[in-house]
Amino acid sequence: MFKDEKEFKHFVDKLNINTKSNSAHREKLKKQMLSAFEETSQKQNPGQQKPDLWRTIMKSPITKLAAAATIIIAIFTGMYFIGNPFGATITFAEALKPIINAQIVEFDIFIGDEETGLKIHDIAKGSRIRRTVEAVNQTTIIDFETLKLLTLEHKSKTAVVIDMKNLQDVPENYFNRLRDLVSELEIDPNFVVEDLGQLEIDGRQAVGFIATSPKMEVVLWADIKTAQPIRIEQRGQQMNAICKNFNFDVQMDDSFFSLDIPEDYRPVELQMDFTPGTEEEFIEGLRIRAEYINDGFFPEDISIEYFIRNTDIFGRKLDRLEVSDAEKLAISMNVQRHLMFIRFFEGQGKWFYAGMGVKLGDADKAIFWYKPKDSQTWRVIFGDLSAKDVTEGNLPEPEQSDWQKKYLEASKQWEEIAFTGTEIDKWHITAPDEIVAYSNITLTKIPQDTNVMYIRLPYTSAVLEKVTLNDEEIQFEKIIEDRYELELPIERQSINSSKIECVWSMPLETLKTDVGGYRTKLQGLIPVESFEISTVLEQGCGFNNSLDPSQTQVMYFKANETFKVSDSASCGLMIKKVN
Repeated sequence: MFKDEKEFKHFVDKLNINTKSNSAHREKLKKQMLSAFEETSQKQNPGQQKPDLWRTIMKSPITKLAAAATIIIAIFTGMYFIGNPFGATITFAEALKPIINAQIVEFDIFIGDEETGLKIHDIAKGSRIRRTVEAVNQTTIIDFETLKLLTLEHKSKTAVVIDMKNLQDVPENYFNRLRDLVSELEIDPNFVVEDLGQLEIDGRQAVGFIATSPKMEVVLWADIKTAQPIRIEQRGQQMNAICKNFNFDVQMDDSFFSLDIPEDYRPVELQMDFTPGTEEEFIEGLRIRAEYINDGFFPEDISIEYFIRNTDIFGRKLDRLEVSDAEKLAISMNVQRHLMFIRFFEGQGKWFYAGMGVKLGDADKAIFWYKPKDSQTWRVIFGDLSAKDVTEGNLPEPEQSDWQKKYLEASKQWEEIAFTGTEIDKWHITAPDEIVAYSNITLTKIPQDTNVMYIRLPYTSAVLEKVTLNDEEIQFEKIIEDRYELELPIERQSINSSKIECVWSMPLETLKTDVGGYRTKLQGLIPVESFEISTVLEQGCGFNNSLDPSQTQVMYFKANETFKVSDSASCGLMIKKVN
């Protein structure tokens, strides 16, 4: 269908993509997309066979997004070893000598933190880097001299070659670039260095320094005897990264860094647009992330680090969208351009994001603002994705509001699995076409010294009506549409004895229709170890069991092993309207 991504981008550019959330526009986009695909298909040489990988990419656009994210996030990470002379005994330049003078340097990069962050293993030699990512069955070779990137996907035996000719600020040589950075920053008057003293790091006595510049902060720990770097922490607006486990001048053959494609691998060439994204492309990405990925709300964070940590979630949700493969690929391309705006930000100073928990369409809340290059005013983007120029004196406050802090804390509970339990749901189908759900939770894990528990209803249209703890009513507060804060007195908490019942309701039409009934997502109100759901057909509700009309109560799902909310599973409810 397409020779490469450039050809695909050509027909996508023909689409008049609006940045507003508009159902009519989305339908128009769909028709234009399909029409453009048909037009391109007719122009293609009928005897030309397209590579099988296109089918893979079309079915799983996240494959392409993951490749793009790996490049734009980590390609420069190891080169941010910036510094100035440190102290009288060991200088930063001395600590960098093993890296600068090495023929080969091997090290690990952790995006975020060491426990939960993405782990990347890099081996650098001259202009080339050999990269592997933990839990990803592929190997990537990056060549800064030819501006080519080769990714070998071992499971599918596919070799993806990516042209990086429009990638910004590419060094010709990994080590020369590092040497230039040190020289530049040694004379930078805005670069400040402080001594952190001595500390044992990874079993070695180390001396530490913290260096700050307007855009980032770097902490370096070096071996007090050899001056070799042990640990380098980079902290910036885009991401936090940790470099450690350095190994120098390991003997490796040149073939280890070869761009030659193995004979048993299928080659596919792609071009990717790494030029800085525009404001319009950034806004379109915000719309996609809210509408398709985040249940109608803007994400907690838009940094590159946050995206790479959640790429798998994005991929699963994208794969489940009920749109064509062409539209999925277009969505992934739009998100890539959205990321380019952040990765190669060209404005003055910092950008500010306050969209966490804001609903798409909320015109009263500012979610992002920045000062364009050479501009006297700021650009502010609002929850309805409109944008306008604002003077500095009229900018919103960058600090999180109280409800945003509660939203963030509620989200962290799922990441940290603070409260855990078992859950049995009974969904009563009542007239007129409403679900009244009784979610009974028994706590099996309780964090210490907290009287607050957060729950998340499975749908934003659901409304929490009542909560009891061991049959006594307790107070709760709504944070946003699907998040609630429960007051859980510490003195009444007890593992396996704390029984919580949450009563909530929503229209039956919230659920997707399915063959023989409806389909619902399977989601506990908190992270649960077991989950069960059944329906109860109330008398006069106007529905019956489509499999056995004589049954008014049916269990549809039961999992006795650990059931994770992030699995985003679903099941059918076999009920239908009585004629």
